[in-house]
Amino acid sequence: MEHDPLAAYRKKPLTGDDSPVRGKSKEGYLAFDAKDKVNRLRIRRALGPTRSPGYHYLLDVVYDGDYGTNFVLSYTFLMVVVNGKNLQSVIFALETGTADFIQEFDASKWERPTDKTAPFIESIEVIVQDSGASVAGAEAGGKTRH
Repeated sequence: MEHDPLAAYRKKPLTGDDSPVRGKSKEGYLAFDAKDKVNRLRIRRALGPTRSPGYHYLLDVVYDGDYGTNFVLSYTFLMVVVNGKNLQSVIFALETGTADFIQEFDASKWERPTDKTAPFIESIEVIVQDSGASVAGAEAGGKTRH
C-alpha cells in the first residue's frame, strides 16, 4: 500500500453524527460556524426560509462595537438584523468572510445552551429591499413551521 504524505491534511467526509446538519452538534445549538473558504452565508431562522446570499453582495457589517449584542448585514438587495449575546466572534467571522452559517435559536429543536459566554442569536430579521417584490413574497410565505 502506498503512503499518502498529505492524508493527515485532507478533509474527511462527514458521516452520521459528525454532520453539522441544521447547525446541530454533539453539544447542541451553535450560533454560527466558520470555514476557511466560504462563498455564501447561510442564514437560518426559526420561523422563515433559510437564505444563502453570496458574500460578494455584502456591502457593510454594522455592529455595536465591543458589546456583541447586535449587528446588521447590509446587502445590495436585503438587510439582515441580528440580536443576541456574545456575538463578537460571529461578527469577526462575517467581517473576514469565513462564517459558513448563522442561525437563530429555536427552543423546539435545542436545549438552551448553558455556556453563558458562547455566542447566542436570539432573533434574525430579514428585510427585503423594495426592488425585490417577488423575493418579498417568498419571505412572507415562510412564516410557519413544518
